[in-house]
Amino acid sequence: MTQPKAKPLAKLTNADYVAMTPPANSGPRYQLINGVLIEMSGASDAHQVFLMWLCSGLLVQVDQLGLGEIRIPPYDVHIDEFNTYQPDLLFVSNARRNIFNPDGRGITGAPDVVVEILSDSTRRRDLNEKLPVYSANGVREVWIVDLEAATVAIHAGNGPTFAPVQTFSASDTLLSDAMPGVAIELAPIFARIGAVR
Repeated sequence: MTQPKAKPLAKLTNADYVAMTPPANSGPRYQLINGVLIEMSGASDAHQVFLMWLCSGLLVQVDQLGLGEIRIPPYDVHIDEFNTYQPDLLFVSNARRNIFNPDGRGITGAPDVVVEILSDSTRRRDLNEKLPVYSANGVREVWIVDLEAATVAIHAGNGPTFAPVQTFSASDTLLSDAMPGVAIELAPIFARIGAVR
């Protein structure tokens, strides 16, 4: 007698994600990755310090230059039907303002820049699952922050040619084609991480 085949799990969509994670939800945070709801773990102190200092530098310069908007999590990025992410930071240029959802809950579409800070729990998903989806959906740049290596690698291109185009070390000044005029000194940010380890 043969066993009946198990039915494959149906992929969740962005509509399912929104229904399962109401705005008033004060519990765990989630991402929808390739149709699977993934609970997010809390960030490390080093992660938080890097994010806040990068964000503060970007906010000032993006505002002064009138380039667009910066957002940090919790903030939904509905990138395609089966993927809703919570990147560590994102930038939307003035030219792409139409992707902000009218209800004020996240964006639907591709931000210009996404920042993902790698951790042991997210490294594989960030590099192997999320990066190709960002590429396929038109994100101009993805900044991959490796706190252990003290580097920021900018991935850019178009679809299958999406690849690291420049890697900045802790002593460099980060520059971005997607944010003309912005220059972030990385040394003081990485130095602050050293102080909390």
